[in-house]
Amino acid sequence: MFEFLALYGDLYRDPILTAMIAGLGLGLLGVYVVSRRIVFVSAALSQTSALGVTIAFYLSAQLGLAGLLAELLAPALAILLSTIVVFSLVWLGERPTLGRDALLGVAFIVPTALVLLLGPLIAHELHEVEAVLHGSAVLVRESDLYAILGATLLVVVTQLVAFRAFVFASLDPLVARTQGVPVRRLDAILFGAIALLTGLSTRALGALPTFGLTVLPAIGALGLNVGLKWVFIIAATSGAASGLLGYMLALATDWSVGASQTLVAALLALLLRALGMLLNRGARPTPSSAPPEKARPA
Repeated sequence: MFEFLALYGDLYRDPILTAMIAGLGLGLLGVYVVSRRIVFVSAALSQTSALGVTIAFYLSAQLGLAGLLAELLAPALAILLSTIVVFSLVWLGERPTLGRDALLGVAFIVPTALVLLLGPLIAHELHEVEAVLHGSAVLVRESDLYAILGATLLVVVTQLVAFRAFVFASLDPLVARTQGVPVRRLDAILFGAIALLTGLSTRALGALPTFGLTVLPAIGALGLNVGLKWVFIIAATSGAASGLLGYMLALATDWSVGASQTLVAALLALLLRALGMLLNRGARPTPSSAPPEKARPA
């Protein structure tokens, strides 16, 4: 592996570092996504971000935009559309006439259809649209690396400062409200962080690996009975490892980068779930080690 990194490290330094840092941040946030059973939020935000990037390509082609404005337009629209969806979810809550599930369905289906419609209209950028949807080795720029690094640091610092409050508000919101915890505000911050990192990662890595690195590391880490703090650490580490190993696999085999990162994340998740089953089986008391029951009086 070290020889591989020495050979390709300089050439693909920015894409590899971007994938690792994005995997770390997405893996950490993914624990909330999976444990709260809102996996579809990540899928909807990935598609919404992909629509924002596609609209940016379309506007750049139609208006002849270039330079810094064209580079900023794609992540800006991706984050803007994701933020609109996130704050719509927070504002909507659990209304009986139109719940979050319905809004998420709309936020997933409509952007997917619009991306398919807009793609053929920007034929000379079609390969970049494909890269946004499925991931690419050449789409990552230095500015993407710094943007994702800043967003991930912001996520990590926020979690370090208010980790207990985020966990309490996410796992037991009703009790948290009775204890005076600002659940709605914490939800807005958490969903805003997911929207920010999803938008930037979709622009840099693609919608497929962004969704995979959010969900799969958390699924694997939650299978381990190691305490909540370690679940977050393991999910973040697994996400970073998936970004790195997936990239190396794609370079070695000429496979799709996004598909390789997603498959590596799925394999690591399977290994973590298998390890969790072995540890749980070993922790169960055997019949011979179980304390004998007291004899009942006749």
